[in-house]
Amino acid sequence: MNLIEQLGGYERAKHEFEMIKEMKPIYPGEIETNDRLLLEYRRQHNIFESDDLVTSKKWVDGSIHKIELVDSEDRTLKIFSHDMAFSYWVDSRNYRHATDAEIKVGKRLEVNDEY
Repeated sequence: MNLIEQLGGYERAKHEFEMIKEMKPIYPGEIETNDRLLLEYRRQHNIFESDDLVTSKKWVDGSIHKIELVDSEDRTLKIFSHDMAFSYWVDSRNYRHATDAEIKVGKRLEVNDEY
């Protein structure tokens, strides 16, 4: 059982980690470690939150987009365009979290630049 499950699930762990942020961290890097744990859990369980970076599962361009808003009832995400000039609503089922490697290069990795 991982730490998030030990704390009672994602929402409970997120609450606990937010409380830690308000207090002084016990050791250097604690906030970053907790944020990383939450992100990995979201990636594994297809949970989206504002500011997460995502990429389309289907579209050719494979750009990385930042989430502005999440509507879990409609299963939609309001994402920024790749250049952050505007935002628009998309179906969350057509998107997934971008990996660290994809974030580093700025696009979905399996996209061919010659398209």
